[in-house]
Amino acid sequence: MNITEYKHLSANQRAHFLEHGWVRIPQGVPEENIDNFMENVWVRLGYDPNDMSTWEKEKIHMPRHREVPTRDFMPKAWGAMCELLGGEDRIDNTLFESCGDSLIVNLGLKEWETTLIHPRDLGNWHIDGDWFTHYLDSGEQGLTVIVLFNKIVSQAGPTFVSPDGIVNVCKWLYEHPEGAASFDRDPDGSASICKIQQCEKFVELTGEAGDVILCHPLMPHSASKNHLRIPRFITNPPVVLKEPLNLNRANPCDYSLVEQKILKSLGVSSLPDWHITTERRRFTPRTRAEKDALIIQEVERLKAHSLNTGKSFESMHINGPVPYQVIV
Repeated sequence: MNITEYKHLSANQRAHFLEHGWVRIPQGVPEENIDNFMENVWVRLGYDPNDMSTWEKEKIHMPRHREVPTRDFMPKAWGAMCELLGGEDRIDNTLFESCGDSLIVNLGLKEWETTLIHPRDLGNWHIDGDWFTHYLDSGEQGLTVIVLFNKIVSQAGPTFVSPDGIVNVCKWLYEHPEGAASFDRDPDGSASICKIQQCEKFVELTGEAGDVILCHPLMPHSASKNHLRIPRFITNPPVVLKEPLNLNRANPCDYSLVEQKILKSLGVSSLPDWHITTERRRFTPRTRAEKDALIIQEVERLKAHSLNTGKSFESMHINGPVPYQVIV
């Protein structure tokens, strides 16, 4: 994408992404869309928002019941996403093309109210994508997208990112063209490709409801501890490319910002001789079974709430979990 074609990302935002690997899109989601997806969240959880004793789990990855095409759900952020990826024509709108109410909830635990922890010791540092083999040029996870559904402040469960960890991930994937289907997440980080114990930069992704934070797909990140126990709600919708990243383009102006960040991290202008050495694979996410069980529980709660209040609800799962299909 030629620099003159940028309409959504400012020069400062582009520079920030190339330097730090992430960029914030303030109010990237219209308020009404946030409100719609938050409408029945406590009913679905089965918790009382005013009684912490009912909060049985610290973190919950909720399934989706409703979905809206990404470009319609967050039009402002969608424009920025397209520009980071080199143009909308590079995005596969037939696969994971929607945002859903699959909220990721962090309620904290009493033990964390008085105990702080260094981000290096969080123990769940990773990069996203549990449904495909990762390579340096993988296009299945075009960006790591974080949508904030409520105001999130420091020490209230924001996502942590480690900008200098991108270099570690890029180098590991460059040196391992055979790829990897999963990543070691040992607490000390010693065996992880993120090499988090070597990192010095850690950023809490705080913000307002409706903010969207767009991170490089190879950005190491981790859920944090919700010390303040202010309920935190985010989503993490995927965006998939039609083709793998191209790290050897004939015209340097055609590199996307995502591709440029990889090349910059490796200290090169192109990778003409790098190629994967195994077959690209996609598979069922390891979290699918757990979400199917939650679907059944949430639908029952929504039905009971509807009977008690007379209020209708929407769910694609009225007749049971919708089958998951791996697209190859």
